[in-house]
This record gives sequence, C-alpha cells and structure tokens, in this order.
Amino acid sequence: MDTSTDGRLGPLYHGTRSASGRRILREGFRRSASCSYTGTGICLSESLSVAYEYGEYGAGGCVLEAWVAPSARWTEGIKAPEGRFDVGEAYDRFFECSGNDAARDFWGNVWVVWNPAVLVAVRRLTFREALRRLCAEFEEDGPDCGYNGAVSDYASIWWGREASDPNVTRLPEHLSMVRQRLQRMVGGCRSERVMPTGQPG
Repeated sequence: MDTSTDGRLGPLYHGTRSASGRRILREGFRRSASCSYTGTGICLSESLSVAYEYGEYGAGGCVLEAWVAPSARWTEGIKAPEGRFDVGEAYDRFFECSGNDAARDFWGNVWVVWNPAVLVAVRRLTFREALRRLCAEFEEDGPDCGYNGAVSDYASIWWGREASDPNVTRLPEHLSMVRQRLQRMVGGCRSERVMPTGQPG
C-alpha cells in the first residue's frame, strides 16, 4: 500500500457486481444493511486478487479502486469490546465505541471501513487494468501462492501449471477463453519466469 502525494492511503480494491459498482460510483459507498463477519462495514482489500474473487469481469462483476482520505482515523486491527458478541457485532461495537473510521485487518487482506466518507477517488478499473494488475500481483507473490475462484485459474495459466489443475483442464472452453483474455489484455498468457519446460524458473 502506498501514500499519495496528498496523503491518501491506497489503493484499496472492492469487488462487486457491475450493477452495484455503477450504483457506488453514482451514490458513493454505503454500509451494509445486513451483518457479515466484519459487521456492517464496507470491505476492501490491499490485494487485487482478493477483490477480483468478488468482481470477476467475465461473470458480470467489476473491481473498484478507492483511497483512504488523509483525515481518516484508522487502526491496525480491532480491540474486541467487553461482553459477548459474535464476530460481526464486535466490529460494529468497536467502531461505535472508538470513533475510528476504518480498520486494517488480516495483514491488509481486509480493510473494514465504517465511515464511507473517508473513501475518496473511487473509480472502476477497466478489465484490462484489472488483469494487468492481477498478473503483476502474481509476479510479486510468486508461483507458490494460492488463490481462490477465478483468480486461481488465471494464476495456473500464468505459471504454466494448467495441465495439472483439474479445475482448469475439465473445462477446455474456459481454459481457451482465459488464455485469450490474457493474451489480448496483458500481451501474453505466461510469466517470463516460466521455463520452456512449463515450470517457473
């Protein structure tokens, strides 16, 4: 995560359905009406691969980029309030009692934002931007990092391991489509670190 010249923190990423993305861009982020494991706060991530799981472009999703305003009060993790609460309630009570706007948790894989007003410079990544950043993240994480959902398919192909990944090989049309997307939008479907044998060097 970086700090911009004007003090903003980010970028953070939020994966969602395209329709929801359009609403957020039009009306701004809002806390959820229902409680998840992080309460009713807005979930974002420093990792594009985490957000992409929830905003897979090929399945009608998108990824939004946002930054945390310099004025935001945020903390590393949360201090559980006294009393007995489930996990989601604990997050909400923490924010209500502490006055913090956001919390960075799970080593940055999840940011929980309580005050939507601190999310600024919100924009939608193009499919091309998202895939290029995703592949850059693969390069940074290395070939031994595991992912979920569609991101795992892209990573298998990027590292030349699709032949040993049953989730990819059982759907030949899907494999071909993902390769074509990488070729068209990233300029290649293999890391330059993959040896001619098909294994990462």
